[in-house]
Amino acid sequence: MKHPPRWAQKLLEVFGHPDTLEEVQGDLLELYDYWVETVGVRKANWRYTLNALKLLRPLAKRKPISDYSSPFSLSPNMIRNYVKIAWRNLVLHKAFTAINIIGLAVGLATCLLIVLFVTHELSYDRYNAKADRIFRMTTHGLVSGKEINTAYSGVPAGPTLVHDYSGVEAATRFEQEGTYIVKHDHDSFKEEHVVFADSNFFDVFSIPLLKGNLRTALTEPNTIVLTETMAKKYFGEQDPMGQTLTLGTRGLVRVTGVCQDVPSNTHFHYDMFVSMRSIELRNTWLSSGVYTYIVLRPGYSIDYLTAKVPELVKKHVGTEIQGLFGISLAEFYRRGDGFGFVFQPITDIHLHSDLESEIEANSDVKYIYIFSIIAAFILLVACINFMNLSTAGSAGRAKEVGIRKVLGSIQQQLIWQFLSESILVTFMALVVAIALVALVLPGFNQISGKDFDFSALLTGWMLPSIVLASLLIGLLAGSYPAFFLAAFKPVSVLKGQIRAGFRSGWLRNTLVTTQFVVSIGMIIGTLVVYRQLHFIQNKKVGFDKDQVLILHDSYTLGPKGKAFRDELAKLSQVVNATQAGYLPAGASNSANDGFQTENGPDQSTIYREKTYYVDENYLPTLGIGLAQGRNFSKAFPSDSAAILINESAAKRFGWKNSIGKRLWSVGNGSPESHRLYTIVGVVKDFHFESMHQRIAPLVMFYGADNYQMALRIRTTDMPGLLKTLEQKWKAQTDTPFAYSFLNERFNRMYQSEQRVGQLFGIFAGLTVIISCLGLFGLAMFTAQQRTKEIGVRKVLGASVTSVVALLSKDFLKLVVVAIVIASPLAWYAMSRWLQDFAYKIDIEWWVFVLAAFIAIGIALITVSFQSIKAALMNPVTSLRSE
Repeated sequence: MKHPPRWAQKLLEVFGHPDTLEEVQGDLLELYDYWVETVGVRKANWRYTLNALKLLRPLAKRKPISDYSSPFSLSPNMIRNYVKIAWRNLVLHKAFTAINIIGLAVGLATCLLIVLFVTHELSYDRYNAKADRIFRMTTHGLVSGKEINTAYSGVPAGPTLVHDYSGVEAATRFEQEGTYIVKHDHDSFKEEHVVFADSNFFDVFSIPLLKGNLRTALTEPNTIVLTETMAKKYFGEQDPMGQTLTLGTRGLVRVTGVCQDVPSNTHFHYDMFVSMRSIELRNTWLSSGVYTYIVLRPGYSIDYLTAKVPELVKKHVGTEIQGLFGISLAEFYRRGDGFGFVFQPITDIHLHSDLESEIEANSDVKYIYIFSIIAAFILLVACINFMNLSTAGSAGRAKEVGIRKVLGSIQQQLIWQFLSESILVTFMALVVAIALVALVLPGFNQISGKDFDFSALLTGWMLPSIVLASLLIGLLAGSYPAFFLAAFKPVSVLKGQIRAGFRSGWLRNTLVTTQFVVSIGMIIGTLVVYRQLHFIQNKKVGFDKDQVLILHDSYTLGPKGKAFRDELAKLSQVVNATQAGYLPAGASNSANDGFQTENGPDQSTIYREKTYYVDENYLPTLGIGLAQGRNFSKAFPSDSAAILINESAAKRFGWKNSIGKRLWSVGNGSPESHRLYTIVGVVKDFHFESMHQRIAPLVMFYGADNYQMALRIRTTDMPGLLKTLEQKWKAQTDTPFAYSFLNERFNRMYQSEQRVGQLFGIFAGLTVIISCLGLFGLAMFTAQQRTKEIGVRKVLGASVTSVVALLSKDFLKLVVVAIVIASPLAWYAMSRWLQDFAYKIDIEWWVFVLAAFIAIGIALITVSFQSIKAALMNPVTSLRSE
């Protein structure tokens, strides 16, 4: 190796040790060559090189690194220096800093919203002090091939468990009976959240009483406890204690307590608690029961109580089965039937229970998993953006790293420097994310059906967790760029050998592909969800849900209800009217009854089926067609002993021609309750339950249920009709006039799916936006890196189109690979989601093609902006750029 004599002696003077010459001269020569290449021979000066290498003096004296400072020690001055340099670098590259901050901010904001949603869902019923010891007792069985899964249990169940098993500390029950018109003075209000509860209700559930005695408030009949909101609604600033309200037809009830409002994160939401002693209950195990909750003593296992269920059934339920079916419990089991109880932890009800007669529509734990995965994916995409942009910009910072190392910086210090930039960007993004959450939270509440408060993010454990999570995200997102940049060798950097490796990094390609796998999967999921919802809303449901107006609370008309129905039917805008307590959509009455075929009441096979009570106008008003026979009619007095069944019931009974066949109604099981009915018509199957279930057998009795009234209308003057109806209503009753439309009630049955579809679409859009931000930044970097190449190609005759194609094709290849990977994954995930519907769409091939075109189109638009800008640049400017 050539040794320039002019600087050799000077080098020895700088380092002071002859044996250091061989160790440093190689790096020194490479550094000098770099100066010559970049600034020219005339400007190159060994003095600058030697001054730079003075910082290596400690290494030349062979002192260990630990004698100076640990590379991982972070003094305040060092931290201040790291942050200052990081800020300068971020300001220097404003465009890429903005892209990183916006991408991370959107990802963090989305995660914060999902965290609010998930933590709220997981918190249900955990406000109870005894939450880990409270269980709901539910009934399960199999009768004549039909499953029974109900949230109810028999009326005697709770007291019996307390009496028979010492491990059961307490049991409480409540019964909800629907809507009540509550009056005070001259004011009347419709209240839907009224419940009849045992006297120890407030001892089991941690809902504090603000006024009244916890243990005696509900001990006497006709007493009521109001929530704080209800007390203010009816009595204002007056003391409600001892005052009275009129509770529908049940008469006066006396206020004996005021409790706090029921928390939002519970599976029941009642406003009025009436003493259970105010109503009469059938003290049987097999009749329609009540909601029963038990409290176990500390240390008592629910598994032990579950093991005692067969003994409980044999002791208390066996005699009732004998009376109802005419066979012993052992014979009941031998023929394949079953009966028993299950104890649900109260904290599992909201997310893990979907039984018949649930108090409210519960959520599903699968949506917790779905949204949690979406949050992780969106955050992953945002972090990938940061890593991509940081590594893609490494070429521009390679020289910086090389010079820093030559000047004495060690790898660990460089790692801290780049990590400080990553953490700074993350915390800047966090500030923007919190502002975004405050901005969009009202809209998110509306879509999700929740009532989240922004202060929840800034109180308790949430704020420290958010800051800690942001720190970890900054470290993780910046870890690879930091280690990647800090590992550059000064010799390779200063020779310019690093630049060639940036055009096709396998890691960057993998990260971009991962981004678009997530984005395309979300697009496919959104398309499937919306198609399923469209299918539900437009599928022939067996009845005409349009132009049907429902008048609520018509039961308050009492004996005048039928005459009022006939009066409304005479209006020119009303096609037909029916007293419709039972409706195929939304809240309505429901009932089940046992039936036997006409072979005789002593037959042991009993079919437990849904039953409706309808008048002769029910079918034409709702547009339900007949498959066989006729409708009920006033012209046939014998129709009091006639019934209609649906096609599913005919199949269940095994009849091809059901007209004239007869069924015994079992009633309560006693011989005198049996009654024989003749089938006069078979109605076409219609969806009287959600499409999550198959159409079940249905039996219709002839009799008006006046719970509500349905009108088929035909008018272009809806406000005028409503005004007329309200006037006629107020002439009959002082109950508030309330109405709804059948199609709206039908759509509300799928409100949960609609919310999921909306959220899915929003999250898919955000994922695509974040991916496009990263792709935009990468395209910008690529265009800058290949500026000279583009200029040379244009000088040699390349067209703008060919240059755009050149810069775009590499990214489009990655999108195509992402489509291939995402399609089967999305198909599997959405197939699992559709399994919850008994009636569902097929996932067709064009969904994947459409998602592919959307992804390719978005990617092409994103990349082409920078590609066209680079292709239109003057080649003279391009060739001068480097």
